[in-house]
Amino acid sequence: MYRACGLQVIPCFAPSEVTKGGSWKRPKLSEWAEFQGDLVPDAVFARWYGAAGEHAARDNMGMLTGRASGNVFVIDLDDQKGPAADNWWRGVLAVENNGIEPETCRQQTGGGGRQLLFRARPDWQAPTNRTPVGVDIRGQGGFAVLPASLHESGRRYRWVPGCAPYEIEIALAPEWLLVAVDALVAQHGGDKGGGTRREQTVPSGGDYDAFGHQRDGREWKMTRLIYAAVIDWYRECPIRPGEAEERAKALEKYLIYESLVVSRLTDPRKTKAELLEEEGRGWTLFWQKWQALMRKWEGRVAERARKPKPPPFGFEPLPEESKLDIGQPLPLLLSAEQFVAGFSPPAYLVDGVLQCGYLYSLTARTGHGKTAVAMYVAQAIARGVPMHGNEVKEGTVLLLAGENPDDIRARFLVLADAYDFKAEDLKMRFVDGVIDIAAKMPEIRAEAAKIGDLVLVIVDTGAAYFPGDETNSNSQQGAYARLLRQLTFLPGKPAVLVNCHPVKNALRDNLLPMGGSAFLNEVDGNLTLWASAERQTTLHWQGKFRGPEFEPMTFELDIADSARVTDAAGRLMPSVVAKPVSELKLQMEEGKQESEENMLLRAVATNRNSSIANLAISCGFVGATGKPQKSKVFAICSRLVDEKLLERRGNKYRITPKGKREIGWKDDNE
Repeated sequence: MYRACGLQVIPCFAPSEVTKGGSWKRPKLSEWAEFQGDLVPDAVFARWYGAAGEHAARDNMGMLTGRASGNVFVIDLDDQKGPAADNWWRGVLAVENNGIEPETCRQQTGGGGRQLLFRARPDWQAPTNRTPVGVDIRGQGGFAVLPASLHESGRRYRWVPGCAPYEIEIALAPEWLLVAVDALVAQHGGDKGGGTRREQTVPSGGDYDAFGHQRDGREWKMTRLIYAAVIDWYRECPIRPGEAEERAKALEKYLIYESLVVSRLTDPRKTKAELLEEEGRGWTLFWQKWQALMRKWEGRVAERARKPKPPPFGFEPLPEESKLDIGQPLPLLLSAEQFVAGFSPPAYLVDGVLQCGYLYSLTARTGHGKTAVAMYVAQAIARGVPMHGNEVKEGTVLLLAGENPDDIRARFLVLADAYDFKAEDLKMRFVDGVIDIAAKMPEIRAEAAKIGDLVLVIVDTGAAYFPGDETNSNSQQGAYARLLRQLTFLPGKPAVLVNCHPVKNALRDNLLPMGGSAFLNEVDGNLTLWASAERQTTLHWQGKFRGPEFEPMTFELDIADSARVTDAAGRLMPSVVAKPVSELKLQMEEGKQESEENMLLRAVATNRNSSIANLAISCGFVGATGKPQKSKVFAICSRLVDEKLLERRGNKYRITPKGKREIGWKDDNE
């Protein structure tokens, strides 16, 4: 309701959330001055106060006065502290308005005072002013607690009956009232300019966009990251590093910072780095803060480094440390020595295939085995056994089961029986169903820190967790990929594997993730699966892959079951399990497959109007009972159509010129 009235509503501390004697009448956001210009976007407000918002209805709330709320200002009369405030207000009314109270929104505060809301004309800057006579003005840069917030007295703020925003309009302030406020400010001082205040409160985690990038409290995040990085660096080696090494380390940490935040400015012609720089929240400020702290290497840094190391992501610099003497930054252009000093050798999760801290998509059509192969990879890493002959780094695997959690449960139990391990003992964690990854990122990070050895995150599927409203939007898909990349910064620096559906009508040569091309641009590699034979699928890559080339890996999609997976009638429910295919077996299978394909091509070429059943009989594809194996013929024909060796006409198949050349027949048109 407040937002519908154009008021900038934001979370507020409760009296119980601050130490005794501290001020709780303040926003529950750091650097809240960043919200003083306009109403926050709908997506941000929904995360605060939506159905699954971070701040429940029982939480205190307040409003930012001034431009953010349509130039609304508040006259706060602390009548309970003495007669001075009431005398001033009654005197103004007696002289200017015949002693009549203006009709506008009014509230009774929990402490016994009263507040009146007015809307000023656009060209008048509402001041923020505290006075010794008990009259406070909340204008630009100001904040006021709103009903039904709880006061430290135990009472709640409430609207005067008939004077709530849903019952009466916020009155346009008459000229005499603006003159009276100006006179009050002239007598007692105040922030008449209104545009330079930057009040800070204790950070509460900040505000995030829809893809988890922090927008509020970025400078605090920057300072925390720098302090944690420098002090950890000292703990590794107390000898101060050289200039080139120092800058390379700072660049490495800045890229992490940049991936976690977003600019408030928007300009499609500029990069995020350029926009952050324009705001004064980019590389220049980062490097200045870094240098300022490095100058204290033998002093403050050494002192803090000798103290016990805090929990992951729990480091908080002291308040005075966020105001560093930043001095002059070094040049932006690096020497060759400085540039190459930042090289870090790759660390593999799966030797030669998956690197730690990398983001990968796994793209395949439905039925080509992406979930089965992803779960095979998961169990191999969780158990510390080779993955298709490649050594792995053992550790805990997190699987986000968003598309079909019940199917994942069944597959997991069948997988355990197939590979002879106990499901309950495997080093795996799961997210049951779809969550808002951006909103839950702090919880994910905290729980990952407790795990300690998280090495792989599997997202099943990318489409299930996509928070946008347009899957083909490059901007939304790019932002989503950057959100998923944040998972690679979890404790343990895990690799992230995202199961993706391909583009529409995808064939073997265009297995790219569905949606805007920006998603592919943001990942480190696009792994693919293509089932080219009965119950066999091949893992390789397409479109993009950072790292050395690896040989394709073929898996058999075996049908298996488990006594623990049955339907309501007690019948076994088979599931698909991926099993590696050896090179020898693969060669034998390829030879058999080629022979069967050529046999079927000749049968189609010879019998143009044959049915599926007749083609099966012609090729000798019959079962033990003598019935034609129509499903086998259909599967082979489908592959041959994909490879453009056959074409389908109604319920029949015809061989193409390419198919004729494949079996050595001369094209009729040649």
